[in-house]
Amino acid sequence: MKETPLNLLREIVKGSGPIRVGGMTYYVRNGKFQACASKRAGRKERTEKEIASSDHFAEVRTLWKMYRRAVGELPVWRMAAREVGAAKSDSLFHSLNGACVRPQEGVWAFSAFRFATGSLDVPVLKSVQREGWQVALEWENDGAQAEVRKKDRVYVGYFYDTQPQVPQLALTENGRRQDGRILINIPPMGQPEGTPLHLYLFFGSEKNDRFSPSVYLLAE
Repeated sequence: MKETPLNLLREIVKGSGPIRVGGMTYYVRNGKFQACASKRAGRKERTEKEIASSDHFAEVRTLWKMYRRAVGELPVWRMAAREVGAAKSDSLFHSLNGACVRPQEGVWAFSAFRFATGSLDVPVLKSVQREGWQVALEWENDGAQAEVRKKDRVYVGYFYDTQPQVPQLALTENGRRQDGRILINIPPMGQPEGTPLHLYLFFGSEKNDRFSPSVYLLAE
């Protein structure tokens, strides 16, 4: 019997089920005659570059989740994304911080990492002093602009040097930009005494609808 679509259809209707001929499989679905290649190409094995890219993306995604857990409802990156027209806050976070992160390690380039970003004036840091787990930060206020922004809230993000995958946000109570100084107490969390702290000072408006870029400082 010549293998024609009509003959194949007749055989399938008789109850033969799918029929394979010349590398093709013929069958009936929803009353329609269908055909597809019998042997489909197997999934291409990923290259080392593709694996590395996937691992890096997964690490940044994990860091983003930990960041959101640390800051809670503080909409730092959502406001920043809105200001620059970015589609998503996590995409902006990834684009600015991706190069600071290594797979399975977390943040490695602490000084380049941006804990916050936005359109408010960046803090101008004067000094950092540390005694045990207590840290004092001082910044400059400049004339008329300082008067306009004097009620901006003060925030301090940080990493323990031993936990580069776990961003934290310090409790700063009622600190304001006009104060020029803030004293924060970092919880030891079982860390060895003297563990270096990677700190990020930034400001937010009273309504938390604008934020400043963060400024990095190391407290040893």
